[in-house]
Amino acid sequence: MNTIGFGKQGWTPERLGNSAGKTYLTTGANTGAGFAAARILLRKGAAVVMLNRSRQKSERAMADLRKELGANARVSFTRMDLADFSSVREAAAEVLRMVPRIDALICNAAVA
Repeated sequence: MNTIGFGKQGWTPERLGNSAGKTYLTTGANTGAGFAAARILLRKGAAVVMLNRSRQKSERAMADLRKELGANARVSFTRMDLADFSSVREAAAEVLRMVPRIDALICNAAVA
């Protein structure tokens, strides 16, 4: 069985190919590792949907990304609070209306 692990020989930004046409959902994407992942994916041409609790922090993060990567950076926000199942259901329904397909979900929020 051929497996690829993390680290220098695993999935690194340098080894991630062109992601044009792909859509990634990322929880906790307005700061820290989630923000860094969003930045990398946007640089690779992907669309990123940030799933965060705070609209204000998310709008600031999207503005920062657009300032850095250009006004056409395909980043959007859907409010979702992982501690509130009704919020999760509403966010899921909104995302399904917004994007034609989901290529990956990066579960970054509340993992500690």
